[in-house]
Amino acid sequence: MPFSMTGFGRYKLENDPNYLITVEIRSVNHRFFDLSVRLPKNYSWLEESIAKLVRPFIQRGRIDLYLVIEERPASHNCRLEIDQSLLADYLRETELIRKKFRIPGKIRMEQLLLIPDLFVKKAEVNEEALEKAVGQAVQGAVQQLLAMRKREGETIADDLKVRIYRLQQTIDEIAALASELPNFYREKLTQSVKNLLAEVAVDEHRLAMEVLFYVERSSITEEITRFKSHLEQFLSTLTTLGPIGKKLDFIAQELHREINTIAAKTSEYSISHYIVEVKSEIENIREQVQNIE
Repeated sequence: MPFSMTGFGRYKLENDPNYLITVEIRSVNHRFFDLSVRLPKNYSWLEESIAKLVRPFIQRGRIDLYLVIEERPASHNCRLEIDQSLLADYLRETELIRKKFRIPGKIRMEQLLLIPDLFVKKAEVNEEALEKAVGQAVQGAVQQLLAMRKREGETIADDLKVRIYRLQQTIDEIAALASELPNFYREKLTQSVKNLLAEVAVDEHRLAMEVLFYVERSSITEEITRFKSHLEQFLSTLTTLGPIGKKLDFIAQELHREINTIAAKTSEYSISHYIVEVKSEIENIREQVQNIE
């Protein structure tokens, strides 16, 4: 059963005593696996473990994962610390200004305390416990994403089956008409030659050989046989497990190639209008297949 590459999942972990964690994950079409993780800067160290959790479940698609971590009140022993890097920058710049403009005096402690964001809150983080909680939330969101991708995939599969059955009926119509073409070509060519050489003796044996050669060149029996085989392979692939999008796309290309060959070999109107329908249906199939993992 195919999986769509389009989906969305959201999971909120509320039973953790220290954190409230929300994960949103969405995916769209892409030729390969492409994961983008967006999370708070202080927790960037979690990105690698998140990628390892997501990768086994998704083979193809552009994946965007959003992570929000909220600390619960009184969940950690917090302390205030001075942002020493910020303080050093402040002192360095003020000293340059004092020397450049010859400003007297010294910076007092009460002035330093007025620097915005000088003090930062530091909390002791149990990284192992947080990573475990984040993993639980990520897995929950991924499962919701997969459920949606599965539903979308089932819908696409149903649509593709209808289109393949339609192609089977149309190619049967073409095959029925093609079976009558040899006699039609034989009569048409024979009559044309006789009209052109009305006053010249015609070598009937040579004429028969030329007619046979033309009929064989115009035969589309092999193309029809291969076309039907591709249709059967397409349907069987739809029922297999694992990523099948690339294989279905290849089969659709082969269908397109066969119908182009059929079109090149016959110009009879009775078949030509069916060929237009087949080409249009194959294009619709190829568009749908692009969304399958």
